[in-house]
Amino acid sequence: MKALAGLDVERGRTRWRDCAPIALRPTGPGRMHLVQAAGGPLGGDELRLDVRVGPGADLAVRSAAATVAQPGPGPEPASWQLSATVAAGADLDWRPEPTVVCAGADYRSHLRVDLDSTAWLVLREQVLLGRVGEPGGRYRGRLTVTVGGELLMDTETVLDGADPALSGPAGSGGFRVFGSLLVAGRDLPAVAERADRTPTLISAVLPLDGPGYLILALGRTSALVSAGLAAEADRVTTAAGIAARG
Repeated sequence: MKALAGLDVERGRTRWRDCAPIALRPTGPGRMHLVQAAGGPLGGDELRLDVRVGPGADLAVRSAAATVAQPGPGPEPASWQLSATVAAGADLDWRPEPTVVCAGADYRSHLRVDLDSTAWLVLREQVLLGRVGEPGGRYRGRLTVTVGGELLMDTETVLDGADPALSGPAGSGGFRVFGSLLVAGRDLPAVAERADRTPTLISAVLPLDGPGYLILALGRTSALVSAGLAAEADRVTTAAGIAARG
């Protein structure tokens, strides 16, 4: 299955184009929810969403439930692409529910955001390897962000619950949940590099060479990772004078 959906937001106006299984629903001023109109994605599916946030507009995107990536009838991976442009003075707050990569699934994700130098971005991604009692499949996620036409970051994460190397001490360390939070754009407070570790959560804050920083977390449960990333997002958006949305 191939699907291309679109979302265009201006001040006081929102337009969108659904394409099953990608569905979009407004849930408040400047707020949209992603809704899965069918199961999956399944191996072989190619799904894409193009987003444009116009000058001075605000957009918060959430999802109604977790995305569940499952094996398909053949060896092809399932792929998800987000391509977003955020214009001058605009804000994009992207925080959907986690993606569950089931055993035997191969899921590829590429999130690309182009920010104006006066725009603002909060982008969260969470991946859960497997449902209860299963090791989880393979995940390859790429995140590319430019600010004012300059590359801020281009990074790739590879996880595999069934691969001893990737799930071992040099990989995810036996944790099933990975989370990342990128904050980028105007008027960011200074953030120091740091790392923390508890028996249930490992996290690190990485300032970027440009207007932004990245938080990475590995945890035993989705709730722990979500809480850690949300607390940091709220702290930074408050410090920068941007109203955080739940």
